[in-house]
Amino acid sequence: MSRTLAQMISVMGIFDGGTLEHKIMQRTGCMNYETTAWELVKPEVFERRVSYQFNRQVSTFGGEVTSTQQKSPNADTGGWTVVEVMALHGVPFADHFHVC
Repeated sequence: MSRTLAQMISVMGIFDGGTLEHKIMQRTGCMNYETTAWELVKPEVFERRVSYQFNRQVSTFGGEVTSTQQKSPNADTGGWTVVEVMALHGVPFADHFHVC
C-alpha cells in the first residue's frame, strides 16, 4: 500500500462513525454526537446523517446541528470528496451568517 493511500485511509477514518470520529468531535465541543451509517444513495454516492449539540464553551447560546454528508469518489485524486449541508437550530440569528 502506498504512503498516500495509507494517509487517505487514515484521514477518512475521521468520517467512519467510529471511536476516532466521536473523540475528535467531543474534544472540539460537540456533545451527544450521533451518526448514521453510510448508505448508498446513487451509484458511487454514499450519504449519512449527523447530529450534535454545542457545549457552552463553543457557543454561549448552546444550539444544535443536524447535517447531511455525502461522499463520492474523486477521480482527480483517487480519494473522496465529502460534501456537507448543515442546519443550525437554537442559535440566535443563525440565518445571518455562514460557517466555513
